Amino acid sequence: MKKISKEIGIIAIAVIIGISFAACDNGTKKDALDGTTWEATYEGVNIVLTFNSPAYITIQTYQGVTNSVSGTYTILENTVVFTTGYGSETGVLSGNTLPFVDGPTFTKK
Repeated sequence: MKKISKEIGIIAIAVIIGISFAACDNGTKKDALDGTTWEATYEGVNIVLTFNSPAYITIQTYQGVTNSVSGTYTILENTVVFTTGYGSETGVLSGNTLPFVDGPTFTKK
């Protein structure tokens, strides 16, 4: 009986360690972007992208007048997709830069 209890204990410890590794933050979870601000200039327009929470963003453009647009975002590995009423954009997070496929490259402030 002691042998079975010992084996169950070893299995339990192995499972806990495995779950701990699976839950490790590799820096690409949504909350990793929460509260960060990014800037870019695209076609003469200054843009500020703010990740307000684990799901919402604000985009402000400055071209004489400040315009704000809100939306949502998702992140999978290093791919970030944000969606506003104007459509969606996809970017790949790389350190302190976030280049978007059909748009500007943002730099973390």
